[in-house]
Amino acid sequence: MLKGNLVAYSGMTTKIRAMKNKLLSPEQYEEITHFTTVAELISFLQTTPAYGEVLASMDPALAHRGEVESRMTFSTYSDFSKIYHFAGNSQKKYLEYYFMKYEISILKACMRNIMDSRSNANPVLTDKHFKRHTKINIDKLVLSNTIEEFVDNLSGTLYEKPLREVLKLDNPVLFDFEMNLDLFFFSYIWNHPDYFVPKGERPYFKKSFGPHIDLLNMLWIYRCRNYYVLSDAQIYSFLIPVNYYLDKNEIKRMVEAENNTVLYEIISNSYYGKTYGFDSTKNMEAQFSDILDAINMKDFKDAPYSLAAINAYFHLKNMEVARVVTALECIRYGYKPEAISQYINQKRGVL
Repeated sequence: MLKGNLVAYSGMTTKIRAMKNKLLSPEQYEEITHFTTVAELISFLQTTPAYGEVLASMDPALAHRGEVESRMTFSTYSDFSKIYHFAGNSQKKYLEYYFMKYEISILKACMRNIMDSRSNANPVLTDKHFKRHTKINIDKLVLSNTIEEFVDNLSGTLYEKPLREVLKLDNPVLFDFEMNLDLFFFSYIWNHPDYFVPKGERPYFKKSFGPHIDLLNMLWIYRCRNYYVLSDAQIYSFLIPVNYYLDKNEIKRMVEAENNTVLYEIISNSYYGKTYGFDSTKNMEAQFSDILDAINMKDFKDAPYSLAAINAYFHLKNMEVARVVTALECIRYGYKPEAISQYINQKRGVL
């Protein structure tokens, strides 16, 4: 059972609670649904405690989606820095996990600027704390002109090997590089808990991180089968090679299910289906996310003075960023308030 440690987590949990209170309220989301221009949304966010600082230098009338999204993502790293300041040594060790996630988001942003002509050179945002903390040379990465040069500039880092593997493929695309980074990240964290997790909290970490991996694998199976034309072998290549509550046989049956009716039946009979329930008539992606939401918030409620406080906050923060970016897109396309509200509410969790 997850236990808390009042002495070790008191200052950090107090800070997290204060930051949680600054997240957008239901009333603010309702206000957002009635905006008719992106400029209105940005102007509103500039008045909020969570986003005022990172958006302060933007001209709402000139901002484009990529820049807004980059700054919203950077606000998550900014929150990381604030929590890090209040963390003890063992908590700082665990926060390295979230720092690594932001490093990977930086790598993806750089690669998009190199490989995706639609990116409009979206800003890669860091600060002095990040540059002191990271082992990657941000300045070199930003100036890379080709993906080969980019990978060369990661020489000696954790990220060089998974990206160099992609370079060996015939005509690799941006998706291949991003996917391999994600697979590397989850496998690396799972196989090196001693690098990140205080010894006494490793059982909780496995119990929290394991379902996250299971749910991501189920989500990818669902997406691959419904949105892409892929062989079973291709689907397997996108899955994280870790099993927690789902065994290899269940994964195999999901990948090779003859149709979605059979897939839903397998999911319903899995640990997650029996524990949380699945409804084949509802949005499957939202249901996967709801489970992750339930796990994070239950852990935080049961043991607020533990690693669960960090996990719950960043889960809520990432969900908020996803909702705001979704609202931005809906407003840009002229959706009505009811439709914007519907799309925002579909972002009930983030995988």
